[in-house]
Amino acid sequence: MRRAPISAVVFAILGALLLVAAVVLAWLGSFAFIAIASVGMFFIAGALVAQAAPSPVSRAPAVLAVAAIALIVFGLTATPFFYLGWGLLAGAAALAVVTRLAGSRSVTPRER
Repeated sequence: MRRAPISAVVFAILGALLLVAAVVLAWLGSFAFIAIASVGMFFIAGALVAQAAPSPVSRAPAVLAVAAIALIVFGLTATPFFYLGWGLLAGAAALAVVTRLAGSRSVTPRER
């Protein structure tokens, strides 16, 4: 079994801390726990994506896409986040295409 990348470990720790904070806020009676819990769950989703991505090259666009989807969902209530999420999703797609093209060009024929 391969070791988890450091990004997956960091995202999982941040997500767990946010979920603990959400439990404390819920216990105190604050409705902010819903937002904090959802952010924590997206951090855990980012950790799962970072763990599942086979290479570091594909890991960055995948985690950025998860973050973009989170911003789009939050943007349904706060419009600036909605547009930022779509921009980040477009950037993640562009990064994925650029890294794929750079990876296919990295093998050059030997010159004689």
